[in-house]
Parts: sequence; C-alpha cells; structure tokens
Amino acid sequence: MPAGCFVILLPSDSEYKILGYNHVDKSIKFEITESFFLRLNLDHSKNEFNFLKLKEVSIVSYLHEFKGKISRKATGMILGLFLDENDKPEDFSTSLKNGAAAIELIDFLNISKEEFEEKLKEIYVEHLETLVDSLDSNALKESIINRTKEMLSGNKKERAIADELVKKIQNNEHIKISEFYQIAEDALKVSDYDKASKNFNKAAEVATDLLEKELAITLKHKSKISNKIPVLTKNREKIIQDAKNAIKNENYRSAYIFYKKAAELSKELMQANKEEEYNLKSKALQDFYNADMKFKGKK
Repeated sequence: MPAGCFVILLPSDSEYKILGYNHVDKSIKFEITESFFLRLNLDHSKNEFNFLKLKEVSIVSYLHEFKGKISRKATGMILGLFLDENDKPEDFSTSLKNGAAAIELIDFLNISKEEFEEKLKEIYVEHLETLVDSLDSNALKESIINRTKEMLSGNKKERAIADELVKKIQNNEHIKISEFYQIAEDALKVSDYDKASKNFNKAAEVATDLLEKELAITLKHKSKISNKIPVLTKNREKIIQDAKNAIKNENYRSAYIFYKKAAELSKELMQANKEEEYNLKSKALQDFYNADMKFKGKK
C-alpha cells in the first residue's frame, strides 16, 4: 500500500508551490526540492502519468490540469504517491485522477497548509488508499507497531496506551477486522444487508479499539450504507434510465446531469468502478452538449 502522498500546485505567476504532504509511513522523510521539481515537471511535459524510482523512494504522479476560472491563477497540480516496494505504479491511475478531482474541490488557495493537509488525509483514505490495503493484517500490524514506537517516547499515559496496543497485537486483535469485514462482504453477496451492516460495525469497533481512526470511519460508513443499498441501487437504476431516455430525446444537458447524479450515488455506495464509469459518461455528454451549443450559436 502507498506510504503517503504530496501535492504540488503550479501557479500561473510562479514556478511551483507545495500545498502539502500526507506521510502515512513516518519513516519516509522525503521532501520536494527545486531540483526534484524541475525533473518531475520536465517528465510531466511529456506524460500525464509519471513514475520515478529514486534511491530513497519510488513515486508515481499525475498531472491534473485546471479549467475554468481557477486556471487563471494556476495551470494545474501534480499529485504524487510514495509507493511501497510491492506496489505497481499502473494500479494507481484511476485513484490519482479521482484524488486530484477531489482536491480541486477544496478551496486550497485560501486555506493554510495545516488545514489543507487535514483535508488531504481524508482524500487519501477515500481515494488513494484502497480499503483492501488498509485491511491487510500485516500492514495493520506494522501501522500499529509504528504508532506504539512513537508513543513510547511520550508521557506516562501514552506509554500505557502503547503497552496495551502491543498486547492486543500479540493477541491478534487486528486480524478480527479483516475477518468481520469478509463476513460482511459475503453477506452482501447474498443480499443479507442486516448481517453485513452488523459485521462492518464490529470491524469498525475493533479498528477504533486499536486507534485506527480513519479505517474505523470508513467501516462505520460501510455499515450505515449496507442497509441503504437496495434503495440507493433502485434510485440509481431509475436515474440511469432517465439519462438514457434523455439521450434518445437529444436532451444532452439533462443526460449528463443524470449521469453525474448516478456517479454521486455510486460514490455513496462506495463502488469506485461505477462512479468512474458514470463520471466519464457525464463528462463526455457535457462536452458534447457544450460543443453542440457552440456550433448552434454560430448558425
């Protein structure tokens, strides 16, 4: 799983600005330097996606170009991921695109670096770090052990918490998270939404107990959403049919709005592939509609 990420803004009136970092693996101390930026920026002048294998770290990055009003202040941004040695760069193209799109929605020009990095943590969990990665028992164990190492150098209370966490790891408490999660996923396959919800919640409770707060939030969300799946899925099916009907009637504006709503419901259902599919359809229809309006305006 990735060890963290960084975001570089490309302002219109200057060379670059580091918006912030999210160092998940605290052992990675890599910082953006001017020489590194020049190399990265040169690579991105040729490719939208780029992979750099450096001595201290491997980085996959994506150049996201801005459009509309914001492009007057910045041409775009570079979103980069610090990869683990087992990560494959090609696996993160969709995640990077979705992450960059989410970052663009932040008012990053008017907030502090600290505020931006807090929001970046949320985006990292939602878009850049897959839930499957977070549930890996070995990765969880390593994450918790690394946290205890930091806490052992703290005050008496922190050391006591660290000792308790070590005991829970030794008792394999962390493995219960993936076990409850798998039970929940199996329940979803047979449409037992109540069982799925309960087991996602059990997994969330264990994650909370192990101080895996961000993972716990994600699991609680899956617990809540499980009981909503039938209604949300039915609503999405209706919206997709509305989109298809709009296309038949050559009402492309309504069609792209419908597909955008379908993508939003897919995001709520945590179905990344469907979210990407409907976003792409919405974008294609919006571009077609804008081109059609421009052409009609010239008649």
